[in-house]
Formats: sequence, C-alpha cells, structure tokens
Amino acid sequence: MAEDATKSDAPESDAPGGEADTTDLEAVEGDAPGDIDVEDPAARIAELEARVGSEHDRLLRTAADLDNLRKRLRRDIDDALARGRSEVLLELLSAVDALDLALASATTGGPAGSLLEGMELVRRQFLAAMERFGLKPIDAENRAFDPALHEAVMHIETDEQPAGTVVREMRKGYLLGDRLLRPSMVAIAKLRPAVKAEDPAPPDGESPHG
Repeated sequence: MAEDATKSDAPESDAPGGEADTTDLEAVEGDAPGDIDVEDPAARIAELEARVGSEHDRLLRTAADLDNLRKRLRRDIDDALARGRSEVLLELLSAVDALDLALASATTGGPAGSLLEGMELVRRQFLAAMERFGLKPIDAENRAFDPALHEAVMHIETDEQPAGTVVREMRKGYLLGDRLLRPSMVAIAKLRPAVKAEDPAPPDGESPHG
C-alpha cells in the first residue's frame, strides 16, 4: 500500500509525453532568434541615402528653375525699359533732325545770326540730355561702310576715296548703349569706270580696217 501511495503522489508533469512538456517546447521554439523579423540595417541606410539624394536633386532643380525665372524676368524688364527709352529718344531725334536741316540750309551772318546760334544751342542741349540716357552718335564719314551701322542710299563715283568708303552722311545714326538705335543714312564711294583708249585715226584715203 505504501508503494502505491508513493507512485500516486508523483507529479504528472514529469511523465514523458505530458501536456506540460509540449507547452514548454512550443514556448522555446517561438522565442528562437530565426523567427524574429529583424530589419537589415545596411538596406535601410541605402534606402534613406537614396531618398536624401532624390530630395537633394529635386531641390537643386527647383533652385535652378527659380534662378532662370529671375534672370528671365530681369531680362524682360530690361528689354521693356530699353524699348520705352528707344521710342522716346527716336521722337526727340526727329526734332534734332529738323534743327540740323534748318541749320544746314540757313546762311550765317546778318540778322539771323543770333537765331542760328540759339538753334545750335538748343540742338546741343537736346543731344547732351539724350547722351545722359546712353545715346551715342555714330561716326560714319570717311569710314568703311558697315551694314550693321550704316544704310547706303546712294553711290558716288569718285577717285578720291576707296570703293566702299562713306563719303557723305545724309542723316546721323545713333547707338543706345551697345544697341543700334537707328543707322546712319550714307552715300558710299564707287570707282569710276575705266575709259577705253580710242584707236588712232587712219591716214587719209585708207580704210580704218586696212
């Protein structure tokens, strides 16, 4: 009887194949390192570096676009100012042209002398005021014809100047800064055609052809 009592007091969990043993094994297997979802640090770093590089490129493109926009707006503003200044100066040059024609056709001396001096003073004041806005006259006479600065309206045959030289200026040309405001209207030199030597006259009674 004592032997049977000892057997009955033994814990069931020590028996091979018991439920307690199965539960403990499952707990151990669930905690195994191979089953934990651990993120790869190298892959994560590479992903973050790619994102940073993409954002950096995007910011660089945005900054470049803004810089181009600023330059384009500055250029448009400068062009608009230059156009407005050109229109005003061209209108004023019409008045200067009228003064030039009047001075060129008037005779000096006499009662009109003081009037001519006043007109010349007004002309100089006009040009001085416009020069402060960047107006510069073009020197054309006795210079080689330049289609970028001159507009040829006639040719003059002459032996005194090389062909293609400006020999007369009919209307003054001007630059506005580095831009052409209006070309000079000029006459350019043209060589005279060569004169053929005449055949000597034949003796009396002879035919010119023998």
